[in-house]
This record gives sequence, structure tokens and C-alpha cells, in this order.
Amino acid sequence: MRFTFRWPRAASRWLTLGVALFAPLATTGCYDRQELEQQAFVSVLGIDKAPGGLIDCTFRIAQPVNPTGASSRSGAQPLAGKEPITVRARSIPEAMMIANGSVERSITFSHLSLIVFGEDLAKEGVEPYIEALTRYREFRRTVPVSVSKGKASESMKAFQPMLDSAITRIADGVALVSQRTGTAPVCPIQYLIDGMENPHEDAMAPIFAVNQNVEKGEMPDTPGLSYRAGEVRREGGNPVDWMGAAIFREDRMVDEVTGKDCLYLRLLQGGVHHATLTLQDPEDPSRDIGLELHKERPAEYQVKLSNPMIITAHVPVDADVINISSTRNYADPAARQKLESELDQQVSERMERLLKRLLVDDQADVIPVSKAIRSQFMTYQQFAAFPWEERLKTAKIQVDVQIHVRRFGVQLEPIQKRPEPSSSSLRRP
Repeated sequence: MRFTFRWPRAASRWLTLGVALFAPLATTGCYDRQELEQQAFVSVLGIDKAPGGLIDCTFRIAQPVNPTGASSRSGAQPLAGKEPITVRARSIPEAMMIANGSVERSITFSHLSLIVFGEDLAKEGVEPYIEALTRYREFRRTVPVSVSKGKASESMKAFQPMLDSAITRIADGVALVSQRTGTAPVCPIQYLIDGMENPHEDAMAPIFAVNQNVEKGEMPDTPGLSYRAGEVRREGGNPVDWMGAAIFREDRMVDEVTGKDCLYLRLLQGGVHHATLTLQDPEDPSRDIGLELHKERPAEYQVKLSNPMIITAHVPVDADVINISSTRNYADPAARQKLESELDQQVSERMERLLKRLLVDDQADVIPVSKAIRSQFMTYQQFAAFPWEERLKTAKIQVDVQIHVRRFGVQLEPIQKRPEPSSSSLRRP
């Protein structure tokens, strides 16, 4: 005999009603979503020091537009830029809240591509603002950071890109160019955090500055060249320069290096893959020799923990000669060897002065050289407790650069001038 259990009719009805009521609650949904048309995407964030312990937060907002719509022109980018706005507040989250009182959309940082600190704020310390940037979920630690000479708001307002119209692509383009040329570093937020958390390590960030000569539309009459942001001798183009680096010790900016010094510093770090360097011709110091640098082996450091410490850097450089202003033929093996020796001395002296300035005077290790001494300690605690910054004040620094000239471009020998005709050859027969 088979027994079959059947739900009572009343219980079946209540079960069906319960499933109908509670099933929607168990499924996912987008009841709290925000449409693109309801959000204001901040692409660049500037932070400046303000009176009374406050800060000025400058937002450059990108407005989403439909690239296939009737109002979009051919070749338009999907994000169009708006004029930046500045809000005074006690913190970045408070500035967001205040900005929403004048911006008709919700401020969001999910598409943030660049953070600019004002020079005064960077010299005072950026730790309070890094805390806000790292805790808020919309901030990514890969967002690049830079320092503006003067106020960040001034650089952001003066910035006029020459090629890209999409604001979110400008920061990526600047970072890519800086990575290739070596005249400015690339500094994500995480690098600043590492400089504050890791013992004996520091960071450096690129410098932005408004070039007054470009804004005036005239070339300066002062002689000489400049690799310093805001002082580059040029006319036309973007009024803002990005060149050189701000040197941080922990969370404070303590020094500034030029674009050429930054290139040497990148060579010491081993981060240059392809760059151009101009040096003096050993045969004629008034003329130049241009080198195209290629990545060879990273620089090696040897540190002797004596008193004083002795730091030795070995820097191999692989280069192609792309410019010889003089008529000297360096393709000859003996002449090439002499050329490499003279160029080694020039670069070694420049790097020694740079390292003494950063390590001895500033006690800022942005390379960092301290990685070379980790193996000399049994534990990480012993390494962290070592008075590295104090011992740097009396350190002796030596740099050994080895430039290997591989090629002389597409022409091996210099242009040969034709001989001057003699007086006898000018006489008529």
C-alpha cells in the first residue's frame, strides 16, 4: 500500500504567497544605481593650502556625452572638459559635500586620473590628505600624483592640451611621455605611501608649473637654457610645463631637481628605457654630442657600513651617438675609447654631485640605495632600526659610469668639407 502525503490546501496557498513576497528580496538588483547622467566625474583633483588650517580643493569635471549623438562632431572624445571649480573645506570629503551644493550632479572620483598638490601644502606635509585618499573606496592607489609650483588651481586653470581633448587621457599621455624621456618621474599614490611606511625609502613626484613666457606669447631674451618647470625657453603650446621632480622625505617636499637632473636620477634608479642626453664634446667643449640611451643593466650599489659610510654606484649605459657638432671622427677605435672615457667622467661627476645633494644634504633616498644594505642584517627589525638617515650626513659617495657607444647613427664618419681652391687654380689659363 502506497502512502502519499499531500499539503493541505490552505498551507499550499500560504506557501505560494510567501514565496511571491520574499523571492524579490533574495535576488540582486540595482535599486540604488546612479545613471551616468546623474554623476559628475572628477578627472583632476587639486589640493592647496588655505588660511585657517583649511584646504582649497579644485575639481576639473568631465561631462559624459554621447559620441554617436547628433550634437557630437566628428572625432570628438567621449568626455568633454569643464572649467575647474574650487571649494574651501577642512577635508576632501567635506569639499565633495560642499561642491554638491553648486554642481547639479553627484561628485564622484571613480574616473580620477591625476592629483595635484600645491607647493606650500607639499612642503608642509601631505600625510593627512593621503589618509583620505587611501580610505575612500573611489580612490585608486594607481592614480598619479604631482606637485605644482605655486597653487595647484593655477596650473589646472592654465592647462591647455595641444592634442588630446579627452581630459582622462591627458594624464596618461603625460605619464607615458615622462616615462620615455626621463625628464620627469611617474609617481602613483602608492609610491608616496611606500615612502612614508617603508624604512629608509622616499619618493619623488613630477613638477607642474605655469610658464609665464608662453602666457605672454614671447620668447625671453635671457641667454642660456633651462630644464626647470615654468622656466623653459619656449613660445607657444601648452602654458604648463611638466619637468623635473619634487623630492620627498617621508611626506614632506624637501628639494626640487631639474629635468636634466631627473634624467640622471632615473639612470641611477635603472628606470630609463629610452631617452636622449646631450653632453659636451671632449674635443671642443663649445659643441655638443647627443646620445640616445638604451636600457642595459640596472645600476649596482655597494655600501660599506663604516664610519663614515662609503657608497659606490656602478652605472652601465648603452648609447647610440645621434649628434656630433664637431668634425672629429670618433669611429676610429682609439678615438671611440677616448670618447667613452671623457663621457664617463662627465656623467660620473654630475651623478656624484646629485647623489651628494640628495643623500647627504637632504637625507632623502629616492632610489633607494638602502636596498643594497638589507642583506647585511639578520632581521627586518634590525634593518629598520639602523640609523640610515643619520649616517648619510657624513657618507662618502663614488659613482662609476661606463658608457658603451654601440653605434654612430646612420652615418659612420662626419661630413667631409671640400678643400678650398688654391690661388693658382683660380688664375685663368
